[in-house]
Amino acid sequence: MMPPLLPCAGPGRLGSIAALVGVALLGAVTVPRANAAPPASVLPAAPPAPPPKAAGERPTGDQSAIDGDPKARAEAIAKARAAVGDRDVQVTASIVVKVIHPAEARKVLIDHTKSVGGWPLLVTNQELHLAVPLAALATVVDQVAGSGIVLQKTLQRVDRTDEIVQLRAKLKSKREILARLRGLLDDADTNSTLRVEATMNQLVGEVEQLQGELNVATASVQSARVMVAFQYHQRQRISYVNSPFQWLNKLDIDRFLGDF
Repeated sequence: MMPPLLPCAGPGRLGSIAALVGVALLGAVTVPRANAAPPASVLPAAPPAPPPKAAGERPTGDQSAIDGDPKARAEAIAKARAAVGDRDVQVTASIVVKVIHPAEARKVLIDHTKSVGGWPLLVTNQELHLAVPLAALATVVDQVAGSGIVLQKTLQRVDRTDEIVQLRAKLKSKREILARLRGLLDDADTNSTLRVEATMNQLVGEVEQLQGELNVATASVQSARVMVAFQYHQRQRISYVNSPFQWLNKLDIDRFLGDF
């Protein structure tokens, strides 16, 4: 079936329809002009200014450091340094000193070390190893430097935090396994008991070894080490005796040796 035919409009009617469509399109579409400001009703309203914060509502120290407050930034840096200072660091001072009489210098250094709470670790003719409190390290180093001529001086710092943490974790794990094995002995038969006891004996040895390593590592960071190496040329002291010749007793030996 063919669709019904629409009635054809005459030329006058077509002109009127085209004129009406053109007016409608012009009213619906608006062409924006360059640099034209939108109407006041279209612009978004500016947000109201925040009220001033009271003294108790001001940002914290860390936030102020981010915002650029110099004082707060300094406090934040101090906190970071304090956190770093909590690490376990082994401090060792090595000094090579030239002395005339090493035995006397060694005795003075040992006495001074004991007076500040330290103790000697190794005493030989050429070397002296001392363990001193961290607070007294500077005074002991100054005492060593004052005993002669310093030829070499170094200070070494070794961070042993990770090593100590791992030793403590291994020791805790071994002890937990040992405690569980003890609980199995109550319900175990003869053969199982023998195997459990053998395993426990092995664990006890491992626990003792770990505990010893932990004690050494902990002691090394609780006090500083001072390694002193002596270099010297031994001199014989002059001993005075009475001579049957009076002119020898009146002779100034020290002046004679100085002129010689």
